[in-house]
Amino acid sequence: MKKILLIVLMMAGVAINLSAQTEKGKVFIMGSSDLSLTSTTMTLEYDGEEIGDADLSSFNFTPTIGYFVADGLAMGLSFNIENSKQDDITSNSLLVGPMARYYIGSSNVKPFVQAGYYFGSQTEENDVDESKAKATAWDIGGGAAAFINEFASIDFSLGYGGGTVTSKEDEKMKLKVKGLAVNVGFSLYF
Repeated sequence: MKKILLIVLMMAGVAINLSAQTEKGKVFIMGSSDLSLTSTTMTLEYDGEEIGDADLSSFNFTPTIGYFVADGLAMGLSFNIENSKQDDITSNSLLVGPMARYYIGSSNVKPFVQAGYYFGSQTEENDVDESKAKATAWDIGGGAAAFINEFASIDFSLGYGGGTVTSKEDEKMKLKVKGLAVNVGFSLYF
């Protein structure tokens, strides 16, 4: 009987400890990457008319810092850093914006839903010239955070997002992007 009581008390302590990771007042730092599992379709428009499309694979890293405003609800600021190459064109972008993530449950594997909106700039270079553009993007998704201890989790997620890149030289020239991404990330909680 004492062994059963001890096991129940230990399990209750683990559950309380794990739920404390996402409680109000905690700070988190997160980093994720799309790896090479991003599938994106792009449509190029000029003055509202579609003039081309392409498929693109890219690498992106998204560090985030946030704060739990309520138990399970984190609000933060994400920095979306992306580098891509298609044929002889190299593109680099930096977007910054707010994000929200809501964790469900109190086990050591917590499902979550999240959303974000970002704005920033993009530079594109080829063999001939360089162009600059302004960019906006959004994403929604869900996944699970597998807590490896009370301070860290490995995060797996699936998301859908889109964005628009508008040329600074000619605002009628827009690149619209949308697609799915599989993300793997790592989070620290303080």
